[in-house]
Amino acid sequence: MRLCKAKINKEIDLDWQEIVDILGLDIHYDHLRKIAYGLIEYDNYLKEGNGVATRILSISDTHVPFQLPIETYNKYVGIVDILVLNGDILDCQSISRFPKSYRLSMIEEMIEGRKYIINLIEYIKPKKVIINYGNHELRFQKYLSKNLDSDMIELMPQTALDLICTDGFYHYDKKNKTKTWYDPLVKVFDDIEIEYTGDWKCKIGKTWFAHPMAYSSVALKTCEKAMDYFHRTDKEPFDCVVLAHTHKIGEKKSGYVTLFEQGACCYTDKMNYADGKLTEPQKEGFVYICQNENGELIESKSKIIKIN
Repeated sequence: MRLCKAKINKEIDLDWQEIVDILGLDIHYDHLRKIAYGLIEYDNYLKEGNGVATRILSISDTHVPFQLPIETYNKYVGIVDILVLNGDILDCQSISRFPKSYRLSMIEEMIEGRKYIINLIEYIKPKKVIINYGNHELRFQKYLSKNLDSDMIELMPQTALDLICTDGFYHYDKKNKTKTWYDPLVKVFDDIEIEYTGDWKCKIGKTWFAHPMAYSSVALKTCEKAMDYFHRTDKEPFDCVVLAHTHKIGEKKSGYVTLFEQGACCYTDKMNYADGKLTEPQKEGFVYICQNENGELIESKSKIIKIN
């Protein structure tokens, strides 16, 4: 168990065949790799003694290059089954309509954003990563639609996350006459599944994680609208909605559904989007969700973590 944990957490430089040989096992190394995850999950289940089958950390609105340091999530290292990046991972500030005192170019932001996601995954060590896009990522498509002919748009992805997560991309440095290739995230990790949904929402168990385009300045109003939308469109039952986008923090029960507005994971004071507009201050935070083996929310173990 200790060797398997150390291997999965990348604390030792042994491959699975070497571990098989050390332990003197009469099994294929790939079989050991597969059963190791189940053994560790069962061991954690026994230690917790609370029926938690799936632990989900939802982080959103990092707005690279304004992201909080990865050490913000130090209490969740090694205990997360699924890491959800719930939209607005990139800010896309260079193609924003908001004025800036400086602008990071789109390619620089993509490179920094890709590196931040990799560092985050290596730090938290989840078993799986699921990524939604947000309204800021959709700036990419809007900008292209405005500035390119329709025939050229067909050659381009919807968001920069398509390039970062699944396609890969080149950086053509015209000044230095260099070309650098960046592998997509799906090829970076061997033992961690990376799923880019290509959507503003995803459902894990009976919990929806969403980054809608709608926005209300009233706390939890947007989350209520999302719940109503899922009631109309989802034929299967759900018991929780985790909402990004609003940069607000809130929690309430609406019937049998628990609603969370998860806040932002960026330095909101550095963004200056609402500077001088007398709007309600933005809130920084994220959400930790625990589910039982049926994918149902364990309310006593699920919570919002407020950063400020």
